[in-house]
Amino acid sequence: MISLAGPFFMFATLLVITGVPKVTSPGGTARALYSLGLPATLNTERLIGAIEVAAGLAALLLGGWPAAAAIALVYIGFSVFIALALRSEEVKNCGCFGEKDVPPSLLHLGIDLTAAGVAVVLVGRPIGAITTVMTETPWAGIPLLVLVALGAGLALLVLKLVPAAPAESPT
Repeated sequence: MISLAGPFFMFATLLVITGVPKVTSPGGTARALYSLGLPATLNTERLIGAIEVAAGLAALLLGGWPAAAAIALVYIGFSVFIALALRSEEVKNCGCFGEKDVPPSLLHLGIDLTAAGVAVVLVGRPIGAITTVMTETPWAGIPLLVLVALGAGLALLVLKLVPAAPAESPT
């Protein structure tokens, strides 16, 4: 399933990038969970962020079905949370990026569901660590590495900026 390696590693990288702010500045995530009536302490949010980072790093550094399962479970959890947040008028910030205010959106739900789907497929057909997959791709995997980094950066930008963009009025 090398064709899913790029998206899988991109979603794993995204978990590492978004997990760190939850560990260092968990207030936004705690407020989002509290708004839904879910248990919300700063230590719980730090734990969520640490799990996110650990799952992403496991996928990148180890690969295999356990890492794919961890990625799938994290993104399924995020999908459930975003779906609940979209139904609630109380949640103004999803808390997914630490203190940065980003409202929940259908786009975010779609990305989370896509990430979960890719990971679920790779549970059944696991791939190795990113370094192993790089050796199986052209040019020593450098294009794969560049595309994973660009994809994660673009996904982060889209998730942060698009939901907050004002809708244009028809003229």
